Amino acid sequence: SVKCKLRLDLRRPMNGDGFGIGWYDEPRAQGCIFTSTLPAWSNLNLQRLAEKIKSRLVFAHVRATTGETATSESNCHPWQFGNLMWMHNGEIAGFDRIKRRLQNELREEVYLSIQGTTDSEHAFALFLNMLDNPEGRVEFSYRELRQAMLDTIAKLNEWLDEAGVTSISLLNFAVTDGQSVVCTRYITSAEKEAASLFYSSGSEFRSEADSGQYRMAKANKREDVVVVASEPLTYERSDWLAIPTNTLIVITPKLNVHLSPIRDKYWNPARQQRTGSDSA
Repeated sequence: SVKCKLRLDLRRPMNGDGFGIGWYDEPRAQGCIFTSTLPAWSNLNLQRLAEKIKSRLVFAHVRATTGETATSESNCHPWQFGNLMWMHNGEIAGFDRIKRRLQNELREEVYLSIQGTTDSEHAFALFLNMLDNPEGRVEFSYRELRQAMLDTIAKLNEWLDEAGVTSISLLNFAVTDGQSVVCTRYITSAEKEAASLFYSSGSEFRSEADSGQYRMAKANKREDVVVVASEPLTYERSDWLAIPTNTLIVITPKLNVHLSPIRDKYWNPARQQRTGSDSA
């Protein structure tokens, strides 16, 4: 919230407009979400919950408002539909010029699920609209979630182009069904870098006894823990790999990590190679 170093939007020095945490008690069960409009650092209940709750999959988000949207719990990430959770780092530029069209495309049950006013939640609704019967299912294949994510970005780009929006959108999306996770690092530009996104994997994410600082332990070749974050959470540079711009990352239920480029009109192989070399 307060120590971000890679922020692109310099208008807001910190993410203090609320936060949210989502987690799953068990596979194939609807998850739990706790949100608040208080800054994460001043919420006593967050500290109490964090000390007691255990889960194999956690979503967490700290919010900085965009588009003059209200600071309210209904506008805090993550959002939930059935056992799906969604969050977003970034902004859909010119969203007001495609909002009505997006809403008109939605199936009734998806449209009625929207509680807030953010572009992020509407992007989630569009994602749900890409899935077959999401309200009646408890499990999705990671391939299905991956394709729906690609379809969501493609449809947003189509509408923004038709509306004549030339401002840049930052679409770092994340979705999970409690077993698989799909995230994107994406920008509507062939030259500029997207908002940062990193991942780390290993056998255990633990605190060091002497310093209290966390790091990713790699006791064996297995990946028992995968962490995806907007910025590295530890000081160990070797723990983290930068996800290239305009790339999709999938974490399967078996904790396999797959990265694949999003090959659309903004795809720039030279840029990805440059980003990839920086993260090696």
